[in-house]
Amino acid sequence: MLEIHYVVAGSKEEVKKYDKASDFVGAQYKEVPDLQDNYHVTKVLLAGKEIELDDKTIGGLFNYLNK
Repeated sequence: MLEIHYVVAGSKEEVKKYDKASDFVGAQYKEVPDLQDNYHVTKVLLAGKEIELDDKTIGGLFNYLNK
């Protein structure tokens, strides 16, 4: 499971969950992606383990998972 904690323009933290990381990557390829690239990521859990991102944005997470 992929669990993304993110903030949109200084609002409260939101959480989006996907069964697999590939589900998130596929959703970002849509004409209108699930999450905007510039959203600030506060925490990401992949299979229950936190991952560290150099670029703490949805776009950075996409690039990290799409390697």
